[in-house]
Amino acid sequence: MAVGGRTSSGITSPAKIIANVFISFIGAGLLGLPYAFKEVPLISPESSEDDGEFERQRGSKRNFNSQDLTYGDIGLYAFGSPGKRLVDITIVISQIGFCCGYLIYLCENLKKHLNGLSQGQWLVLLLPPIYGLTLLRHLNKLAIFSLFAQVSNVFALAVVFWFDFSHSEEIPFHAKEFSIKGLPFFFAVAIYCYEGAGMILSLEESIAQQKKKSFRPIFISTMIALTVLYITFGSSGYLSFGPHTQQIITLNLPHGKTSFDFAAIVKICLGVSFFFTYPMMLFPVTHLIDKTFGFQNDKMKGNLVRLVIVLLTGIIVSAIPSFAVLASLIGATCCTLLAFIMPAAFHIAIFKNRLTKTSIQL
Repeated sequence: MAVGGRTSSGITSPAKIIANVFISFIGAGLLGLPYAFKEVPLISPESSEDDGEFERQRGSKRNFNSQDLTYGDIGLYAFGSPGKRLVDITIVISQIGFCCGYLIYLCENLKKHLNGLSQGQWLVLLLPPIYGLTLLRHLNKLAIFSLFAQVSNVFALAVVFWFDFSHSEEIPFHAKEFSIKGLPFFFAVAIYCYEGAGMILSLEESIAQQKKKSFRPIFISTMIALTVLYITFGSSGYLSFGPHTQQIITLNLPHGKTSFDFAAIVKICLGVSFFFTYPMMLFPVTHLIDKTFGFQNDKMKGNLVRLVIVLLTGIIVSAIPSFAVLASLIGATCCTLLAFIMPAAFHIAIFKNRLTKTSIQL
């Protein structure tokens, strides 16, 4: 993984660019999409209900290091210190929320299949090794785990799709009038799935200079493919399990009666994937804090900050153990700001002298 661990040459392979974008956006949020579809509902069987200009201009306000450009830097250029502060706070809250989502998934599955321990006890067991991984200062040291996360994600999604379509005939569905009651919850969870919004600039900066121009078309194509995946995964999961769809779709997977249990393998793969993705999702937070308070050269204070943040995620999970509630809360607030509101506001502020009223409305 090159994000956060940029080499002198950078990434040149389109396949690696796609892989980095994929792993940055595919996370626990995807597993909650079928439940979000259930909450709309559309169907229910029972219910009655210009980059160059920016590059030239930004030096007039701040001499940015082009190899370390962050989302907060753009907020600083557009709206000054308040803009940067808002971006930084939003990224910290959202990334911590994503890590909490991973912990909820791990605890829910471990608690369900390994009886005898409560969620709090599983947190006590999980947090120390997770904290150990956060002590790694460069994500390239986690590259092998990132690769495994991508492979396991693809395998797990394929198996979930297979279960969805093989199970779909067991539940009869009847068309129903469209209901908007669950739309706010649906969109909040859907937006939560785009959890890589705060890492886009880091992804672009990891590309070799001669390949910079290819990042935008590759990124757009990958995001279109991811959106199609989200829609297909969410709708097929709901169509398969209907009103019985759980907050995390893997909890719906039936266990096989043979020695080769695909459902268990899926949950294990996703669990290991999320376990090693946790420090990657927390990296923007720790990197931002280290940079802001000068902890790069003071590992003791940096390690203490990481310990506090990891403990904080455990406390949040104990207070909000519902994945659907957490995902909708983070999606409706931080993810909406990072993915939709802030980019548009920053673009208007930076290019206001070149924009017409018509272009702003469009």
